[in-house]
Amino acid sequence: MTRTRKWLVGIAGCLLLLVAAVYFFDWNLARPYIARKITSMTGRSFAINGDVDVRLFSLRPRIIANDVVMGNATWSKDPIMAEIKHADFRIDILKLLGGHLAFPELSLSDLHLVLEVNKDGTPNWVFGQSEFPAIDALTIDRGTIKFRDPAINTDLALEIDTLTATKDDPESMLKLTGTGQFMGMQTTLQARGGALLTLRSADRPYPIKVTATLGTTKASVDGTLLDPLHLIGQEVNFQLEGSNLALLYTIMGVPIPPTPAYKLAGFLSHTGDIWTFKRVNGTLGKSDFTGDFSVDQGMDPLLITADLVSRSLNMKDLGGFIGADHGTKPGDNPPRGDKVLPTEPFNLEKLRVADADVRFKGARIIAQKIVLEKMDMHLIVKDGTLRLAPLTFGIAGGNLVAEIAMGGRKSHLVTHADITAKGLHLDQMFPVSKHKAASAGTMGGRAKLDASGNSIAQMLGTTNGEAALIMEGGTVSELLLRLSNLDIANSIKVLLGGDKQVPIRCMVADFKAVEGDFKIQDLVLDTPKESITGEGNVNFADESLHLKFVSHLKGFSLASLRGPIVVTGPFKKPSVHPEMGKVAARGGLAVILGVLTASIAALIPLLEFGKNKDSNCAVLMSQIKSDVSIKQSDIAPRRPTDR
Repeated sequence: MTRTRKWLVGIAGCLLLLVAAVYFFDWNLARPYIARKITSMTGRSFAINGDVDVRLFSLRPRIIANDVVMGNATWSKDPIMAEIKHADFRIDILKLLGGHLAFPELSLSDLHLVLEVNKDGTPNWVFGQSEFPAIDALTIDRGTIKFRDPAINTDLALEIDTLTATKDDPESMLKLTGTGQFMGMQTTLQARGGALLTLRSADRPYPIKVTATLGTTKASVDGTLLDPLHLIGQEVNFQLEGSNLALLYTIMGVPIPPTPAYKLAGFLSHTGDIWTFKRVNGTLGKSDFTGDFSVDQGMDPLLITADLVSRSLNMKDLGGFIGADHGTKPGDNPPRGDKVLPTEPFNLEKLRVADADVRFKGARIIAQKIVLEKMDMHLIVKDGTLRLAPLTFGIAGGNLVAEIAMGGRKSHLVTHADITAKGLHLDQMFPVSKHKAASAGTMGGRAKLDASGNSIAQMLGTTNGEAALIMEGGTVSELLLRLSNLDIANSIKVLLGGDKQVPIRCMVADFKAVEGDFKIQDLVLDTPKESITGEGNVNFADESLHLKFVSHLKGFSLASLRGPIVVTGPFKKPSVHPEMGKVAARGGLAVILGVLTASIAALIPLLEFGKNKDSNCAVLMSQIKSDVSIKQSDIAPRRPTDR
């Protein structure tokens, strides 16, 4: 035998002896060393109380350990963090030599795990300076998991089990059920997924089906995930419903004002820090909407992007967005006496916690008894400042265009609004009137207002600025004109002979606002038969009306009391009545003369000879156009393409 052959035989013999030694080695003898090593690495007590078996014949050796116990963090009330009856795993030798612990495969049976977060935010799964081991594929058969986080009022108990394959369901499935509290809400959870959780492979999509109830919010997800560890998936089906979208702020950190009950469904995807809800169809109260919605949690603050469309929108369902009633139960908000303006404050914290870029289009919008059309809104929230740039919608045959900016960087909102009304039809503004109030004429107007405050009531109560409305042409009911002058004789004539339309020469309304008090600068409605002027103010600070309307007859009337019409009182219950002093004086004088003379002289105080002249419409309208930048095109009828 040559020398080389002897060396080869010797080496082979040593290898055989090494293999035999490894094969027949009692690995239970290594348990104390393994325990000391893991305790040193993690700072936690560790023990393997059952048998250990190691199969080394690859760079990813298989290790089987029984009755494994790991201690918990010293601050926990539970001394044991993890108990595993049977652990079967492979370890990556090459990564271990590089100082990283990685498990290509990990199978656990009878697992009992406690996961919790300390009051200062420290989780018990962080082991000193050691990083959490990488796991590529995980299988769990029977187990329980407790999760506690007192900072967010969360305490959940989860049970895990593997359902064996059947004829009806040929694949094994992992079943997860849970109960407890999440974010202070009573929670139940049911989930099913593949028996083998492939955490780091996009080649094997992971099937998942989840239903959960969190307080009054119900959610379900059904589909496949490409990366279950990071919840990255293709478009999985999702459904969401609840009593109030504002509750999603607690669950997801998405700031949404209070709303009525809602239901929505669509497709959910998650890539990086972006959650996307695609092709969403839903209802909010009595309103419907469709579109896309995304949340980018990688931005600071987070960014909300949406593009939504509604066929029918009831503005009452959006009351929470302006601090009004949003469908709450009776008694939820105490009454405000005789006040009607919304006092619920905007949530400045929510305004600052997220930026937003939202586009909305609505075909039909119902606001009280007014029907709006073709709403187009672009809402931008950036660094605590909200802008509507612009908000447009069709109303009364015309358009309303508004640009609104609300700054929320201070302790209160600072608001600027520039609103333009174009081509409004007077007859369409009163569509349910018993008498044909007006027709044909179109109006235009503009308001430039500045305000401060955290609710609609506060904003209107501090408003400064100016507003004006003008109209040329059109007609008005003759009966309404006669009644405005308390023209008894001619009113009876109109009722008996039939109402007619009287041409309008012009209408001008000009207000100046100081600290919520809108004072009339000019208010004129001029017709060939008479002219109506107004004076007084509308006070939004205390929600009161102080208005007087005086009619100036241009023709003859046999019996006219000529009493000014006064509108006073709170917004909630205003009083409309004639100013009785002058009316009573004229009526009382007629009675006295009738008693003394019993002649035609009794009618003299009631005669109206109509010495009033036409108002100077050209001057009035020119002045208003100049003061508030109303264009002639604003009072022109809207073309179909403009609406």
